[in-house]
Amino acid sequence: MIDRRQPGLGAVFSVAALATLAAAAAAAAQSDPAGRAPDRVLAFPAPVGEERLDVDRGAMGAWHRIRKLATTASLLHVTAHPDDEHAGMLTLASRGWGARTALLSLNRGEAGANAIGPELFDALGLIRTRELVLSGRYYGLDDLYFTTAVDYGYSKSVDEAFRSWDREAVLEDMVRVIRLNRPLVVVSRFHGSARDGHGHHHAAGLLTPEAVAAAADPTRFPRQISEEGLRPWRVLRTFRGGVRVDEPYDVEVTAAGMSPWLGDTYQDWASRGLGLQRSQTAGRVRTGGGRYFYERLDGTGGGTGAGARATTRVADSFFAGLDTTLRGLPALLDEAASPEADSLLAELDRLVGAVAEAFDFRDPERAVADLARGLGWVRAAMAALPDAPETRFHLSLKEQQFEEAVLAASGTTVSAELAGGPGIGGEAVLAPGQTAAVHLRVEPPESAESDGVTAWIASRGGEILAPPSRIARRSDGSTEAIEVRGPAAPAAPYFGRGDVSENHYQVSDSADLHLPWRRPALAAGVELAIGGHAIAHSVPVTAPVARLPYGSVTRRVETLPVLAVSLAPSVGIVPVDGPGGDDGMPGEPAVAPIEVRARVVANAAPLSATVRLELPEGWTTIPGTPGMVEHDFSSPGEIVDAAFLIAPPTGWRGEAEVAAVARARGVDHRRGYRTIEHRDLPLARLWRPARMPVRSVPVADLDGVRVGYVMGVGDEVPAGIEALGATVELLDEAALAELDAAGGADSGAETGFHAIVVGTRAYAVREDLVEHNRRLLEYARRGGHLVVLYQTQEYVPSEMAPYPASLPRGAEEVSEEDAPVRLLQPDHPFMTAPNRIAVADFDGWIEQRGSKFFTEWDPAYTPLVETHDTGQAPQEGVWLTAPVGEGRYTYLALALHRQLPYGVPGAYRILSNVISWR
Repeated sequence: MIDRRQPGLGAVFSVAALATLAAAAAAAAQSDPAGRAPDRVLAFPAPVGEERLDVDRGAMGAWHRIRKLATTASLLHVTAHPDDEHAGMLTLASRGWGARTALLSLNRGEAGANAIGPELFDALGLIRTRELVLSGRYYGLDDLYFTTAVDYGYSKSVDEAFRSWDREAVLEDMVRVIRLNRPLVVVSRFHGSARDGHGHHHAAGLLTPEAVAAAADPTRFPRQISEEGLRPWRVLRTFRGGVRVDEPYDVEVTAAGMSPWLGDTYQDWASRGLGLQRSQTAGRVRTGGGRYFYERLDGTGGGTGAGARATTRVADSFFAGLDTTLRGLPALLDEAASPEADSLLAELDRLVGAVAEAFDFRDPERAVADLARGLGWVRAAMAALPDAPETRFHLSLKEQQFEEAVLAASGTTVSAELAGGPGIGGEAVLAPGQTAAVHLRVEPPESAESDGVTAWIASRGGEILAPPSRIARRSDGSTEAIEVRGPAAPAAPYFGRGDVSENHYQVSDSADLHLPWRRPALAAGVELAIGGHAIAHSVPVTAPVARLPYGSVTRRVETLPVLAVSLAPSVGIVPVDGPGGDDGMPGEPAVAPIEVRARVVANAAPLSATVRLELPEGWTTIPGTPGMVEHDFSSPGEIVDAAFLIAPPTGWRGEAEVAAVARARGVDHRRGYRTIEHRDLPLARLWRPARMPVRSVPVADLDGVRVGYVMGVGDEVPAGIEALGATVELLDEAALAELDAAGGADSGAETGFHAIVVGTRAYAVREDLVEHNRRLLEYARRGGHLVVLYQTQEYVPSEMAPYPASLPRGAEEVSEEDAPVRLLQPDHPFMTAPNRIAVADFDGWIEQRGSKFFTEWDPAYTPLVETHDTGQAPQEGVWLTAPVGEGRYTYLALALHRQLPYGVPGAYRILSNVISWR
């Protein structure tokens, strides 16, 4: 019988077990003494289409898989965020040593910067997850895991990290991952001391040895054992990084050696992958390095003095003295092997060595017969070890690796594609109940030992959409189409949170817990006979999606609801300090109506639908504007944007919530998604309820004010400016090139701007901005107000600002969102008009005060506020302004881009004062 595994994760599962393919069964399989395939192990997302690396195809791909057969070595590398990882070490471990290699990141990097788009917070976490998967393909990762902790921003101390995170919850997640993956060695990226710098780094270093100890203790997190079916696991060795070259260390890993099959050094190959985490690296590839130093933490390290080195060869560093042969596995795990199993494992060691020795890159198929024989022996050895559950667990992993090696050496590939191209709206989408046909292709046609295959289609929840059946293959390897009906599978990620202030995700589906994302909505499987042994293999169902003029991309097919509805903006702001209105009520100024936009996407058609708003008590729709919009959708993927004008009751103050409801076929829909698409990354959708918080802000209305905005990496500041009543014009390259005195401060001029704002990190990504910077300075000299939001080291103030200043690479920031603030110039015009700014305007901030402060500046600048983290020197370079000719220049490094999307009142009041300067 072929073991069942998770469909769509590059794994295989038994046809006989298909009827019981469910998430709960996967968890229970972990403790099954019969040794079923492990849950969430060897579960790195299977590549589709262009995601496949050339080195993992053909003879090179077969060789990589064969090298994995020769060792039972395994390691788990623990980091805090994506891009923390020791990339060269991971690449050498997997692609050089053949070790089973896993990476655990405590969070998904939600609070990082974004150099490739406007996404922040949870949307950025989805991007960084996908970037880490992309990098992991270069490293050769076998597994990637995350805890439920959320990155809430830069943390300067571990105490701050543990005030924000539930330490026990993070530890429990780490223990679960260790018990799931069961590595021989755990390697912490961080030292676990203050030298780690970032509080999250320090926390990761501290928690790693604690998690290792707890994973072996059956009294710690016992529900993992009694309810989830896990077993305690004793890691054999634990190491920590962050060790300096002049300190005692036990292992030195050198990844600078050349790999003949990569055609590059392991470090440079890894750096290429790391550079693809573009949201953080802006695509830069880090060069050099490749030496990593580690200290052993379990009390038996060999480092006895400064510069002490491990005495074993680098390639065996973490596993020195451990018998990682197949025959040595039972003893390594403190279990007894039957004579039959011992003989089989010894033969396996010899066979794998012979296969590797005789491997011919010109004819990898010559290895298939021996690899298939080895697959049979692994299965036989598992059957001969009924009382050795740990050995059976690790052999079940070796069984999967043998199956993958057989497929790779034989050149067998399996693909499944929607017949007739993509589904809804030209995208790889099916709606529940929608019928589609799936074409399977097995290449080369002669790779199976018969002219037919057994095939099936399953949903991510285990529902069998097309039961196993024998399907004839054509001469080109394709099969007849399999009809399926779109399942009502959950489309949103298995994790989510209700508010950005929550520092842990809630989990809706524990079957996928800790994986990068949900399993594919549709998976197609085939059972083949190769070398006399049955192998079942499953792949995600995909569809080609046009991205002209650059051809097409391959997408995993998703199932989406019939209707999706979302609201914009993300938060509604009602300025309530404007001049009195004409309602005749003294002291109760009228408030301007706010526009709410409901976007409805139809994932099925034809379809008649309505969309309406649910308003708070006392709120009304402006007379003469629609209260409900009806639409007949004629084609799948059609989008309708419905605009509503609403107003609160006279004198309203406080907070409220507006919701949207889309209705079709008698069903209400209250959720929608934001599609996130970037080059080389799998598509992501950020799901949110169709709800919008609304709050009153005591801020002057900026009606009639015109602002030019130079977008950088992307942010929602323009929407925040428009919420105040101002008009915003985004300035592209052509607009900057044409900027002249007409863009000055004269608000009466038809083309005049009251202010031009340079968005966050714009100088890092806009070459045209650097080229035309002198035009912006001239605009200020002629009476305009140039406002530069926080920038990175690409901005050189001594050359690009009107007066000298310093913004070094390691510029300061204040990460504590409640750090004390002192007003240095309380009577400055920016502090008094049109809103009186007070310390209270810094209450309720999110994630941080600001970042990338000037460290030195010319006396022409006036610093306006001072703030600092605990133990940090006072920082006055956060908000500076200076007169320039007839106008003004302001550097504003407060984290407005993080505050505005969440309606922080003080951020709007500060922005109003800066924008409305005359």
